[in-house]
Amino acid sequence: MAALAAIVAAGIVLPHILRLQRAAPVTAVTLWLSSLALRALSGVLAVIFLLFFLPRTEVFDTLTHWCLHSVLPGPEDELDVEGHRMGDLSLFVPGVVLVASLVVGCVRTSRNAKAARSLLGANVLGRGPQDSVIVGGREILFAVAGLVRPRILVSAGALATLDDAELAAALDHERGHIARHHRFVLLTATALSAIGWMVPGTRRAAREIAFHLERDADRFALRRRNDRLALASVICKSATTAAPATPPAVASLGSAGVRERLGQLFEEQPRRTRPATAAALNALAAGMVAVTLIFTAAVPAAAVAGASGNPHRGHHGHCQR
Repeated sequence: MAALAAIVAAGIVLPHILRLQRAAPVTAVTLWLSSLALRALSGVLAVIFLLFFLPRTEVFDTLTHWCLHSVLPGPEDELDVEGHRMGDLSLFVPGVVLVASLVVGCVRTSRNAKAARSLLGANVLGRGPQDSVIVGGREILFAVAGLVRPRILVSAGALATLDDAELAAALDHERGHIARHHRFVLLTATALSAIGWMVPGTRRAAREIAFHLERDADRFALRRRNDRLALASVICKSATTAAPATPPAVASLGSAGVRERLGQLFEEQPRRTRPATAAALNALAAGMVAVTLIFTAAVPAAAVAGASGNPHRGHHGHCQR
């Protein structure tokens, strides 16, 4: 167990230490998503430990072995409060907080999706180029909305402002988000963040995943023979003129890691990760996935082992008079 805990802790910390800005986007996303999953599983395992294993320890028995009527003077009937009962109730607090966090995350995601649908319903002007949807607004907006049937949104301001090369690059970038199924990765990251938010670094992990997904969409657009500088131009314009009322469920073209992405796009000869380094990162990502799967199997096993025993050990008799 100590070795597994050390490996899990290393898996959570490693992506924060490594320089992944220029790693392959899929490798970087795998590392950060595994780190998020390990955070969430650690929170679940901590709740299982508190509910089933901590009450069996001598430390818990010692800390809760008290009665209020023996500490404070007063009528015995009014002070019939026992330490073990209070301790047992307090053990449910982390689990309640964990479930509440997940519920809040689901509600927030649902509201964001509803806001995205409202944006589509209220501002649609017609069909745009390459099967996109034109929405009103003078700002430059390119985004993908929808989970089951995603649609590319293009603002009227973008159509009026951008040239053909910029428009084609932006549309292919958004098409990359759809083709690479990035929406499901973001949905998974949101759920894991809602569970593992108590572990430090969770917000940064979620931001890094969004950044590398944008890099992946940039590469998709470049593979479609779009001009590198045209894509950089439209990213910059989108970042500086995006509408503040855009809901979070509609991630715009310039929403994550704009400066680093522009720096990579402006390079005439983009620097690539060395083959040995890339192979090491790929192996590390595979190892992280394996650790995550093993840890995932350990959580229900721990729950079954804990539920099969009696956590209270029949210790509620010391306050009887």
